[in-house]
Amino acid sequence: MKQQIIEIHNKAKKFLREVWVEVSPKNGKVSWPTRKVILGATGVVLVCVAIITTYIGIVDWASISLLNLVIGR
Repeated sequence: MKQQIIEIHNKAKKFLREVWVEVSPKNGKVSWPTRKVILGATGVVLVCVAIITTYIGIVDWASISLLNLVIGR
């Protein structure tokens, strides 16, 4: 049991070392997005959230109206 835990620990350390080599700033393999790209992506997300929120609101309103019509309120 203890040997299995040590083996898992060693595998995890090896994996983390390999990941660090890949993403290490010294190697330059990771490129960070520019401020312009981040702002553009944020804008896209906000527009999509607004569209989805509006759609869900309309469907909710229509469902409530239809339900009230069926119930007779």
